[in-house]
Amino acid sequence: MNYKNNFVKSHFGFKSQPTNDQKCPATKKHTDFHEKCPPHKPADQAEVSHVDCESFDLEVVGNNLNVPVIDANVALAEIEVAANVEAHIKLPTPAKEIKNIRKNVFLTQCKAVPSLRGPGFVSLFITGFVHKNIQYSDGSGFIRDYEVDVPFSCNQTVALVNPIDEVDFSIKNTVYERRELAKNKHGADRCVHSQVNMEFFSEPIKCKLLAASINEVDLLKNFDKCGRFNKITEKMEVVLLIKLLQTQQVALDDNGEVAGLTAKARCQQLRNSIE
Repeated sequence: MNYKNNFVKSHFGFKSQPTNDQKCPATKKHTDFHEKCPPHKPADQAEVSHVDCESFDLEVVGNNLNVPVIDANVALAEIEVAANVEAHIKLPTPAKEIKNIRKNVFLTQCKAVPSLRGPGFVSLFITGFVHKNIQYSDGSGFIRDYEVDVPFSCNQTVALVNPIDEVDFSIKNTVYERRELAKNKHGADRCVHSQVNMEFFSEPIKCKLLAASINEVDLLKNFDKCGRFNKITEKMEVVLLIKLLQTQQVALDDNGEVAGLTAKARCQQLRNSIE
């Protein structure tokens, strides 16, 4: 971020007061919030004088799967999730008869988190909604159209057919610091700062909605003296067929032998060297 110095008058003379050109707007009573992750804010660039890089070859190893696949997107499991939903819908105008209800399922979130029970399980968090298009007659000879969304959610731990890749954990806010002895040998050199910080990255687990089925019963309520109603209490069984996938390195040979050092083993070597 860019900063400027403004000089303000005080009891002791003039003093500098840094100001930020990219200030956030003043907080309002009705501030708009959104779910999208904001991008990184621009920062000052450090002057780099020299960079040394070194590389060496690592062996590429794949997983031996219970259900062999060739595609890099490994099918971890295909599961069926059922949600029982009870909802109340109020029509904008009284209805004499329901002619048709068209229903479509949409998922707004399907997040699979590796479970502490082991690599053969994930905790699944699903949210979504059923979009309904209700066509009804109000007794005037015309067909009215009304659209409404019915939200639902499911949280469940599920078993996998093929295990996920082993997760390497990064320890948050943990830095391995090296201190150098000062020239007088009486303590640490405060002008030299050295540290090691390690991060390990895992492939995310992806969800794919294969099919959706809705089993529904609608109860008509709130009738007037003309026999028209404007409220529907519905009881739905929403069944979802979901495939869980993860990008993995798949071994196509049968021996499963590894001749050299893998990337995962090298990560463990680096971790062991500083712990």
